[in-house]
Amino acid sequence: MNRRQARNEPSVSRRSFLGAVGVSGVAGLAGCGGGGGGGTPTGNSSVTGDTVTFGFNVARSGPFSTTGEEELRGHRLAVKHINEGGGWVSNRYFPRLGGDGLLGKTVEATVSDTESDPEVARSSAEAMIESDGAVVVSGGSTSDTGLVMQDVAAEMETIYMATMTHLNTLTGSDCNRWTFRELFNSHMTARALEPVLVEEYGEDVNFFQMFSQDEWGAGQRTLMKRHLTEAGWQPVGSLSAQLGTRDFDQYMPDIESADEDVLVLNLRGLDAANAVRAVRENFPDENVVIPLYTRAVAQTAGGAIEDVIGTIAWDPSIDTPLSEQFQSAFSKEYEGGTGSASSSIPSGPAHVAYTQTLQYAHAVARAGTFDPEEVIPALEDWEYGAGIGAQTMRACDHQSMRPVPIVRGRPGSQQDFGRYYDLIDTTREATYECSEGPAAACSLGGN
Repeated sequence: MNRRQARNEPSVSRRSFLGAVGVSGVAGLAGCGGGGGGGTPTGNSSVTGDTVTFGFNVARSGPFSTTGEEELRGHRLAVKHINEGGGWVSNRYFPRLGGDGLLGKTVEATVSDTESDPEVARSSAEAMIESDGAVVVSGGSTSDTGLVMQDVAAEMETIYMATMTHLNTLTGSDCNRWTFRELFNSHMTARALEPVLVEEYGEDVNFFQMFSQDEWGAGQRTLMKRHLTEAGWQPVGSLSAQLGTRDFDQYMPDIESADEDVLVLNLRGLDAANAVRAVRENFPDENVVIPLYTRAVAQTAGGAIEDVIGTIAWDPSIDTPLSEQFQSAFSKEYEGGTGSASSSIPSGPAHVAYTQTLQYAHAVARAGTFDPEEVIPALEDWEYGAGIGAQTMRACDHQSMRPVPIVRGRPGSQQDFGRYYDLIDTTREATYECSEGPAAACSLGGN
């Protein structure tokens, strides 16, 4: 194979923003009856009064704020549908939700900004539970913020529904019985990409990797190396990049000297966008892979993502009745709102957040209680649909076994109306047994 063969809003604090649950949805002050009864209610307390509070802990500032805002729109829409009907509420996968609240109570929201910082995420998650009476916490726009929220969930015995947390250990060696994840993990990303990349570029391929200097970046680099090497590819080196790097030109000489056929960028957020733009400016015909794509990366990188292959949580191009129903409800809710022209087009993070919120609410409805000791088994081994094919929230590790969408970036001239990718495949080949992969290291305990 010839080398580089071408193929063709400002921050808002938790205290100043409580209870907004949709453009036209129910509004209320979280903590004012959300946990009910005063004091410092926790997710394991009895819920009294007419309302119940869900906590949404997302990045509203920092390098992952775009993803956090997308998650929040999905969370808000789910709360509105739980209270007022619409979307997936009352469909065959969520039949116990009637659009009239949850167990006779109106759902309210408390929202916090993690600032893309793990320690801020920890303190805000604790405050949501202790002060605002949140019975569930959802969010985690990055893996490091997700890990600390997972710890808080165990410490405070409150269910945590992880959103854009991708690190293996969340449902692997660090798993706990209070945490559930809808998004696929790093192991599933590598498994899904392997056959697609071999079909795309062949078997006799040299590849070079760049990865972020954190646990997620190093782990993703290792997994991609393992799977691609097993497929017959040859690693020709790797280099790490500090989180928050703006000038990726400094790394271009290393990439140039590696003489690779394919470059794998194990980066996320602004780092991924800045890196792929620098690569395209220096090597226009480089074959690039970004294992975990998001719309935020694509929006920022623009035309630089042309022909870049990667996995995404979900995309509007997935043509199923549930996907269409979600997209229609989302667009109707946010059409004409503030933000970019594509803000009314749902993204993968919004889809994950919407799904996770309805998953929790439906488990509560099935259990007939907010007691997490009853809600946890209701979530486990539940089979459902979210518009990408059959899914199961496994009991052994609380990881959703689900298809993984794989996409190719569009040219800049074709990126309109929130469409940045073309769908290559939605594969189930990434699933694995409880005795394999990260699940083999998971011990939930307490079940």
